[in-house]
Formats: sequence, structure tokens, C-alpha cells
Amino acid sequence: MIITASNDSFELAPPGVYTARCYRLIDLGTQKSTFQGETKSARKLLLSFELLSDDPTERMSDGRAFSVSRRFTASLGDKAALRAFIESWRGRAFTPDEISAGFNLDRLVGVYGLLNLVESERDGRTYSNIASISPLPKAMPRPEGENPATLFDLAAPDWAIFDTLSDRLKEQISDSPEYKAARQAAPAPVTDAGFADDDIPF
Repeated sequence: MIITASNDSFELAPPGVYTARCYRLIDLGTQKSTFQGETKSARKLLLSFELLSDDPTERMSDGRAFSVSRRFTASLGDKAALRAFIESWRGRAFTPDEISAGFNLDRLVGVYGLLNLVESERDGRTYSNIASISPLPKAMPRPEGENPATLFDLAAPDWAIFDTLSDRLKEQISDSPEYKAARQAAPAPVTDAGFADDDIPF
């Protein structure tokens, strides 16, 4: 067995409020989680944002924009964290008609907002977490995004996009029943998603 030195260090975005752009939505499939000895399964997704600051102290050491992500259960139920997050982001609650019609999550990719980041400690490590989001005021500039708009949906998977994900994400997605079913199915054609920044409320 050959091993090399590992580097577990990573750059954390400083706490604060940032102009951010959602550039990635990843369908993680059904994942298992255990809390207080109880194991549950739920469909999960990952939203990733780039922090578009001109301040060098608010960028990575190599000049790139910081990226932060948050996982959600894929639900718009009354008490769902995803629903509360989107409602805060768009600046208004969903109407009953909007909920009954369903919300296309693809529309989140390319949308700007104000992210509030806070630091937290867990298992001896420091993390930068998304505490809240709000609409980006129309008067505020929307800097051009630095990361490509990315959508991975297990209902119509683009395997070229899957191959660009980190090994950890690929491993987690590969454990889901949706991934296994998609791999057994015939490959679906890849179409242009047409990502664009929708005006709030999206």
C-alpha cells in the first residue's frame, strides 16, 4: 500500500454578508441519516454559491471567489428548511397555488442573493456556514459569475457533469437508489438548460 501526505486544510470564507450567486444545484438522491439513534431516509439536494466580492480579503488566496454550499431535504412542506430558505431568498412566501403547482428548483441556478455566513465548530474543526439569505436589492450590482452554471438531476442525469463532481459527492450520490436506477436506464439526451439570472421573486 502506497500512501502520501494528506492536507486537510482548506480556506474558509470570513464571516459576513456577501453578494452571492447560486451556481450549482446537485441532486444527491435519497440519503440515510442517523440522529439520536434513529435512521431516516430522505431525498437530498445541494445548493452551492459563489461569493462575488472585490475585496481581496474576502477572496481565496489565489484570487478565486469563495464557494459555500448547503444541503437540504428536497421538500417544500410547511416546516421544511428548503421552503423557508427559498421564501427568505425571494422575499415573500409561496402562495398555496404556487405550492400546489410545484416549484422548479432549476430556476435557482444563476439567481443572486445576500448571504450571511457564520463560523461554527464541530469535531474540532471550524466551518463556514450559511446562516441566512435575503434578496439582493435591485440597486446593488450583480457581478459576473466566475463558476459555470451547473445542474445535476438524477431524473435526467448528465454524466459528464457527474464526472466533474468531487469524489466525496460522487460516492454519496452513487449510494442512492435513484443513481442505481439511472445507471441501469438508457442514457437520456443532454439539452441546453438555458441558465439565467431571474429577477426576484424567481
